[in-house]
Amino acid sequence: MPADGISQALFLSASSIAARRPGGRLSARSINTIVGEVGRIHDLQTSDADRQLGGLRPHDLRHTFAYQLSQASGHNRAELERRLGHANDRYLRLYTNPPDDIAASYVEEL
Repeated sequence: MPADGISQALFLSASSIAARRPGGRLSARSINTIVGEVGRIHDLQTSDADRQLGGLRPHDLRHTFAYQLSQASGHNRAELERRLGHANDRYLRLYTNPPDDIAASYVEEL
């Protein structure tokens, strides 16, 4: 966060959106709605049931990012803490556990 204590918005809304916040920031609810809609549209266009996203949420994206970062960084704890904003082992384990389908493939490979 900058020294003035005001972080820059990562997501901005169009000026035509009535629920626009000062500075054009999207609200958490708006982001949830947009991400959910992306998941819904994806599922409508995907016939393979194994590739369906179901109810996509922003936190799902965070878990995916954390897992991929963990793999790419060789489970570098300092990098995970820095990028995820957590130093607690409980949260780091939660965010870096592989999805069920990947965990199942580990067993299959044995």
